[in-house]
Order: sequence, then C-alpha cells, then structure tokens
Amino acid sequence: MTIQVVALDWKWLFIYPQQGIASVNFMQIPKQTPIDFDITSDSVMNSFWIPQLGSQIYAMPGMSTQLHLLASTDGSFYGSSANISGDGFAGMNFIAKASSSSDFNQWVNSVKHSPDSLNQAAYNKLAKPSQNNPVAYYASGPSSLYYTIIDKYLAPVGGTSNMGSNGTSNMSGMSGMEMQ
Repeated sequence: MTIQVVALDWKWLFIYPQQGIASVNFMQIPKQTPIDFDITSDSVMNSFWIPQLGSQIYAMPGMSTQLHLLASTDGSFYGSSANISGDGFAGMNFIAKASSSSDFNQWVNSVKHSPDSLNQAAYNKLAKPSQNNPVAYYASGPSSLYYTIIDKYLAPVGGTSNMGSNGTSNMSGMSGMEMQ
C-alpha cells in the first residue's frame, strides 16, 4: 500500500492514492501490511518520523524519498517532525493508527463521505503556514497532486514537467550542463 506524505508548515498531509482520500495529521494503516511511503515537502526540509514503527527520513522540496514500514500490532503510534522547521515545529505531530484490515476499510469509507475535497483551492489554503492543526479529512482530490508539488520545485526540462505521471523523475539537464 502506498501513502504519499507532504510536510507543510506545520502539519502533515497524507494522500492515499489507491483509496482516493487524504488526511491531515492522522493516518490509518492496516496492520501486517507493508506500507510504502513517498515523502516530500512543500516548504522547508523536514523529517518524517514514527519512532515505534521505524526510522526517520527527510522530506525535501523537489524530491521524493521513500520509507517502508509495517505495523505488526494494533495501536496508535506517535509521529512527528524530527527536524526543527520554524515557529510551529512543536505542534507538527500526528497519530499513525494501525488496525485490522476491516477497520481500515471502514475508516476509508468514512473519509470518502467527508464533505471536503482536496482540490487545488483547498490545497492552496491548507499549504499556508498554520500551527497546531486539527485532524482533517478529504474525500477526494487530484491524483497527481503529490507530483505537482514536487514539480513546482524543479527547473523545466525542455519546457515540460520533470516528473512523469508514473512518478519517475526526468532529472537530465538539471544542472544546465550537457550530459555526456
């Protein structure tokens, strides 16, 4: 299962591309299921960390880093930023809840009934700096949002996007020098 993670000032956005939902400062995962996190930042460099489940990894603008975790038991696990990132850093935390597959599916179905959609206008509002953000849920959003966030930090290559629709990066020419 894939979860796309975006560090914002000062909150975490979790995008579930396979389920078509998103959440802020809360994520739920099915236990005993390998989770592939794709992690970026739409602000300063940050650090994604769920100490009880595994190591931390940096979230950087214009990059996608990967982390693979698995929760072996039910529970609610504290997650945070492990990198001081400004005024709201102390409140930049979240809960990662591991549950049975059926409880996870019930949660997904409840989020799909949220009245909020993560369209571009909603994302622009969410991306503004704010502190001690409550949990929020989004029933839908553009499937390319994660890659759009990464792309905005990359220099154009031949006038086109650097990130393919499948998430692969086209980084050739980024330095302005010809590759030999």
